[in-house]
Amino acid sequence: MTQIRMATEERRRQIVTAARKIIATRGMEDLSIRELAREVGFSEGAIYRHFPSKKDILLLLIDDLEGTLLHAVDRAASEKSEPLESLENVLKAHLSYIEQRRGVSLIVISETLRLSDKNLSKRMFEVVTRYLNRVEELLSQGVKSGQISQEIDLGTAALTFFAIIHTTVTLWALSDSAFSLAKRHKPLWDSYLASIAARGD
Repeated sequence: MTQIRMATEERRRQIVTAARKIIATRGMEDLSIRELAREVGFSEGAIYRHFPSKKDILLLLIDDLEGTLLHAVDRAASEKSEPLESLENVLKAHLSYIEQRRGVSLIVISETLRLSDKNLSKRMFEVVTRYLNRVEELLSQGVKSGQISQEIDLGTAALTFFAIIHTTVTLWALSDSAFSLAKRHKPLWDSYLASIAARGD
């Protein structure tokens, strides 16, 4: 039973890796059961047993996004003890994550919105909410430590943090990756920090 489960998980990992590759190199329109089967060397029937439709593949990609991105965020947040340093690390890690994966997460979000499927939208909403909760917790720690202004609304500040990233990544994608996301982190961080930092007397 354990071997069967491990084989299934390994096959799912192969499929999600292949799906990311297809999206990154050829776009969402080329993601199909046939192309996935060709990429991983399985029969189309084997793919269908795991994922009956393209929406099921998208759900898998959302699950992968949640696991890998939130893990990267958690790892970045734990590297420093000071909340502001942790928050800057999260910004840097998120931009780096997107650049390394060639914007696949942005494409998955866009496709989720385009399809207007309730299950996909609900799942993506859960992932983004978990991300925002992590950012909000760091902001809360910053307020308690006196680094972040007590006057800010934590929820709005977390949304602004996410919006800065999403807007920057959108421009990066539209420019065909004409600039480095990783190199944009510092000016973005300085601007964001100016809006949340506690003011001295």
